[in-house]
Amino acid sequence: MFGFIQWLNGTSWSVYLRESELAFPLTEAIHLIGLGISVGTIMWVDLRLLGLTMARERVSDVVSRLERWAIGGFIVMFISGLVLFLGKPENYYTTTAFRIKMMMLPLAGLNVLFFHKKVYPLVAENESADVPWQGRLAGFVSMTLWLAIIIAGRWTAYFADPLYTAGFKR
Repeated sequence: MFGFIQWLNGTSWSVYLRESELAFPLTEAIHLIGLGISVGTIMWVDLRLLGLTMARERVSDVVSRLERWAIGGFIVMFISGLVLFLGKPENYYTTTAFRIKMMMLPLAGLNVLFFHKKVYPLVAENESADVPWQGRLAGFVSMTLWLAIIIAGRWTAYFADPLYTAGFKR
């Protein structure tokens, strides 16, 4: 796998992203905008599931208003994240925080799947403001995972693998 990462690191796109004064920072800004939109709207849904905001609103109404924003922000975040990875593949690949982030992203996706397949039908048919325990659990797990993903992402930017930064190639 590291051979592929090294090859990717040597591609003209990767070199351009590293050497350009604007490409990487602009891509990072776009990534953070996508993150803010996606995770921001997800957090509103999670807070509603936990009963901490919009208690008079039906969960289905909150989801229907915010879901498109969450998906759009996620698409922006995903594409810009791939571009960011392309800019420094060796650095990211050898950073533990990045690997942790990459392990948590599928868990967040599974939580979304659990929510839409198991929880959403329960809350959509329930006209009351009360959320079943499965909904509160999905909201709590979602908030926890996204906060952990954000923290791991920020650590990735500041804590590169010392073996990589020292010039040691695995």
